[in-house]
Amino acid sequence: MKQKSRIQGFTLVELLIVIMLLAALLSIAVPSFVAYTEKARAASCLSNRHHIEQDKRTSYLNNEAQSLAIDNRYKCPSGGVYAWLISDPTDPNYPSIGCSLHYGQVPAALTSLGSTFTEITTAMIDLINNFYQQNHRYPRSWGDYVFTDLGLNPAEWAQAVNGIYYSPGGTKVTIRPADGYTLTMKSLQGSSLSLTTKLQWNLIYDMLTGQWYYHTITTQNAVDIRTLKVIKN
Repeated sequence: MKQKSRIQGFTLVELLIVIMLLAALLSIAVPSFVAYTEKARAASCLSNRHHIEQDKRTSYLNNEAQSLAIDNRYKCPSGGVYAWLISDPTDPNYPSIGCSLHYGQVPAALTSLGSTFTEITTAMIDLINNFYQQNHRYPRSWGDYVFTDLGLNPAEWAQAVNGIYYSPGGTKVTIRPADGYTLTMKSLQGSSLSLTTKLQWNLIYDMLTGQWYYHTITTQNAVDIRTLKVIKN
C-alpha cells in the first residue's frame, strides 16, 4: 500500500499568534534601538562641538585671525544646527558652541551673517577673502555690487543692526552709527574717539593691512577695535 505523505501548514490562528509575538518583540526592540542610536548621535555631536571649540581656542592662542566659520567637516548627525553661544575672545568662557537639538539655547540670528559686531564683520571679511581667492580680484566697491558680489541681499543690509550700519566693498568693510547712536573707541595711541551721524564718517577695516581705522586709513587713525562701544543717545 502506498502511504500518502501530507505536509500540514500553519492554521490561521497559529499565524496570528506568530504575528502577535513578533509585534510584541518589535515594540520592545525598536524603541530601545532608536534610543541607543540617538544616544550615539548625541555623543558624536558633543565630540564635534568639542573639536570646533578646540580649533578656535588653539587659533586664538596662536594669535591667528579669528573666523566664526564652522568647518564643513563638523555636522550634527541628527540634523541640528550649530551656532556660537560665546564668540567673543574676551569672554572667559570663550569659545562655546551650541546645537539646536543637543545643547544650548541657540537664538535666531539677527542677520544672515550673525547678530554681533564680531560675528558680522568677521563673516564679511571671510566673504571678501573667499571672493578674492576664487576670482583673483576683490569684489566691486560701488552700488549694490558691494553686497551682491558676496552673495548678500542689499535690502537686508539697508537696515541698522543694533545701532550699526554695515557695508563691505572692494578691500574694505565699513561701519557707521545709526540715528540715535554713537560709536566710541580708542586709537592705538590711547586717545578717545567717537563717531556720530553728524560727522558722516565711517570706521573702516582695510583688508590689505588687517587693521581698523577711524575715518581715513592712516597710521595715526588706527584704532583698537576691542575698545569699540555702541552707545544709545
